[in-house]
Order: sequence, then C-alpha cells, then structure tokens
Amino acid sequence: MRKRLVFCVLAALAGFASAAQAADSYKFNLHNKSSEYVINGFRTFEKGEWSKNWIDFTLKPGESAEMDWGSDEGNCVVPFKVSWIGYEAEQFKVDWCKVHNIYMKDSGFTFD
Repeated sequence: MRKRLVFCVLAALAGFASAAQAADSYKFNLHNKSSEYVINGFRTFEKGEWSKNWIDFTLKPGESAEMDWGSDEGNCVVPFKVSWIGYEAEQFKVDWCKVHNIYMKDSGFTFD
C-alpha cells in the first residue's frame, strides 16, 4: 500500500513538472486585426541575425494563429518583423515574457 502511495505522489509530481515546463515557453497568439493586409511572414532577431520565417502560411484579416518558440531561453525583449503580401516587413519590439496575444493592425500593433 505504501509503495502504491509513493508511486501516485511521484506520478502527480511528474505531471506538475511537465505542466510547469510547458508553461515556461514563449507561447502567444498572432492576430491579424488589419482591414485588408495579409500576413505572410514573422521573424525574430536573435544572436545578431533574423530567424527563418516562423510561419509557412498566410494570415488574412480576422484570422489568428498560435505561435510557440518552444523555449523560454534568451532575452524577454526581442525585436520581431512582420511581413505582409505586397509590402515591406515592419520591425517591432515587445517583451515576450509579458505577451499572450499580439494584434497586428493597419499601423503598428497592440498586445496583452
């Protein structure tokens, strides 16, 4: 009986640890709140260079997508670029440790 109790406690602790690790990655939702622009690129600036495009899809006005860096390592404040079909990419900066949603607008962005 005692071994069974110890096993259950250890299993519960392992589950809590997994949930805590999953919550520690930079996850956010990217929302296209523009009136007509289609997002086709999202890049971050790390280690002195721009990353590959994080998205392999387009995000039309009114659409959203879940984004996940898969890690919580590095600086909280990292520049990012968003590109739109037919337009140059625009560069922004945000504190990723505080962001859950990024709302791209016709001009600039907001977040919460």
